[in-house]
Amino acid sequence: MSSYFVIDLVNTLLSGLLIGSLYAIMALGLTIIQGVVRIFNFAHGGMSILGGYLTFMFLSGAGFNLIVSMILSCLLMFVFGLILYRGAIVFLVKKPNWEIASVIFLLGLGILMENLILQVFGARVKEIPVFFEDAFEFGFVRINHHDVVLIVFVMVFVLGLNLFFSRTWLGRSIRAVAQDIQGARVVGVNANRTLGFAFGLASAVTGLAGILLASKYYLTPQVGWEWMFKGFIIVVFGGLGTITGAIFAGLVMGLVEALITFYGSQSWVWPAWFVIFLVILLVKPEGLFGRKSASY
Repeated sequence: MSSYFVIDLVNTLLSGLLIGSLYAIMALGLTIIQGVVRIFNFAHGGMSILGGYLTFMFLSGAGFNLIVSMILSCLLMFVFGLILYRGAIVFLVKKPNWEIASVIFLLGLGILMENLILQVFGARVKEIPVFFEDAFEFGFVRINHHDVVLIVFVMVFVLGLNLFFSRTWLGRSIRAVAQDIQGARVVGVNANRTLGFAFGLASAVTGLAGILLASKYYLTPQVGWEWMFKGFIIVVFGGLGTITGAIFAGLVMGLVEALITFYGSQSWVWPAWFVIFLVILLVKPEGLFGRKSASY
């Protein structure tokens, strides 16, 4: 085994971990909504790019720095998710065929958001600046400072999110509502407020993921669909409604994508994603960390 092969492999694996960490946080928004509200958010892609475009607007229009722009964008995305839940979702879930109605509504919302963003910001590619320009170099291994910040930020954020769900009263209330909404009401949890907060939180996380992905890659009105489908595959792979599953599956898929891109071709990435998706559905349809449902 040549030294060049080892160097290429190390760089590829590091790139895969970075990509996977971004995909993991992208899938978290889907996971929270599906796990708590029991709805698959087909507007996920539109919400992610909205977070990115809001950050771009604060950066270029208002002149704020990157950190302030990210915080403001996430706060606005939280409000957007809260309004979306109270203004639409809470009524949809009371309908007889609420599963189909919510899918159609959110799919239409995603298409609407894409076209509105296209009209407001145009079709040209937008970029969000990186945190740092320089890079670490260890022999032939080169790691951008921005990539290191992204990985560390995702790790800290996921840890904080887990602590929120396990240690705070509001986080435990969200978990209680997700497990048994009637039982949660019996012990004094306001289910409607909790569900609204969960939807707002998922919206903010989704917007944050869009910001981080845009800082690494690019931002267009159409790229949200790619992010949404990848997030969907990750959620199914890891298990519906499980944060641990989303993180693990995101890292695995990031590594798979990096290895295929480097040693094969970028054109084989999507076929590989869907092959893994279909195999998981056949072999373990509940996902790696999901709960088994009743068999027929």
